[in-house]
Amino acid sequence: METNSFIMEISEKNLVNNIDYLKEKYKKNILPVIKANAYGHGIQIIAKALYKNGYKEFSVARLNEAIKILEDKELAKCKILVFETIDQKYYSYIKNCNSIVVTANSFKELINLIDNGMPSKRIQLKIDFGFGRNGIDTSEISMLKSYITEKNLEFNGIYSHLYATDFNEGKELINRFNEIVLSLGREKFQMIHIQNSVGILFYGTQNFTTHMRSGIFIYGLQEEGFFHEGLKQVFQLKGKVAGVKDIEESKYLAYTSKDDLNNKDYKNIVKIKIGYGDGFLKCNENSLCIINKKTYKILSVTMDNTFIAGDDFVSEGDEVILYPDINLIRNNTGMHICEVLPLINERIERVLK
Repeated sequence: METNSFIMEISEKNLVNNIDYLKEKYKKNILPVIKANAYGHGIQIIAKALYKNGYKEFSVARLNEAIKILEDKELAKCKILVFETIDQKYYSYIKNCNSIVVTANSFKELINLIDNGMPSKRIQLKIDFGFGRNGIDTSEISMLKSYITEKNLEFNGIYSHLYATDFNEGKELINRFNEIVLSLGREKFQMIHIQNSVGILFYGTQNFTTHMRSGIFIYGLQEEGFFHEGLKQVFQLKGKVAGVKDIEESKYLAYTSKDDLNNKDYKNIVKIKIGYGDGFLKCNENSLCIINKKTYKILSVTMDNTFIAGDDFVSEGDEVILYPDINLIRNNTGMHICEVLPLINERIERVLK
């Protein structure tokens, strides 16, 4: 590793704590969502940590994410639900890969999967309640029921999603989903799930569901207004001070005139080796980091380096922690939690602690 470079340190202990906490609190099995590089935490490292601790069912958005997980031969016996529609040219590959569970995102797609020899017990049905994303339209439920009965099909699961609903509408959609499951035959589905992390906090769990589908909560990421005291942040983005300079006599800081900087109350400039080339964006300018348990303001972010307003208490080699409190990201950057971490790219090594 390059001297003073940054790493994303992943706490296996906190990851397992979060899933165990949710499982105990809501008395349901957890279906971890590890799409988008496990929300930036590293898809392989998270999958391996979960598998090691007895969690062997995951969900991802795309087929290439499932393939990435399965590159690790130790994970060959896991089950991975893929949310998005898979191109027919990959059907032969999927049929020979028992770890992958596909989603039928429309009635037509279900027929196509069955006609191409996909076992129904490796298919989950997604129901669309009008969010403009994907899923089998509720107007097709009667046709779906007839088709399932005619073919005598049993499935790996059925699910839907609550998105941008107010509380009462969300309750109504949960009830409608339950009615659809009962209409199709609850016994035909091994797994039944509807709520994402915030939906879990809003509505608790439902008697008819088998799993909670959780993304941000398993990583200890929490949105404003939705807080669980039992969840712990899984990652730390940390590195070392690469250098400290007195630029009092300088006109510029990196590519910027000092006159254009918002903050002028500093004595020294602290350089760290991370920038927007690593996915640490310029919107982090004027946010805070921690050095030696004290907060400091970030002045400038360039492609490969970031510059911090320092003082006489900071020295080369001191530890720097970025995003010390992930829940403040929106206040500091204007970006949502889910927008920030997946941008941290492969130049930043993920290390399991």
